Amino acid sequence: MTLKETEKICPICGKGNNCQHGSKDCWCKHIEIPKYVLEMVPEDKRGKACICKSCIEKYTK
Repeated sequence: MTLKETEKICPICGKGNNCQHGSKDCWCKHIEIPKYVLEMVPEDKRGKACICKSCIEKYTK
């Protein structure tokens, strides 16, 4: 499955999210993201692109 350009961008910081969408091996399948971090995503981008590792680490510390 090919990602759209907007799906490759973190909706919080605007940098690449390195998502391997649809792959069982993607890093995002093995990480728990706190609800308050998910709520930082603008409503129009929710469920459309993954948050990058950097933002997850930055906002969960």
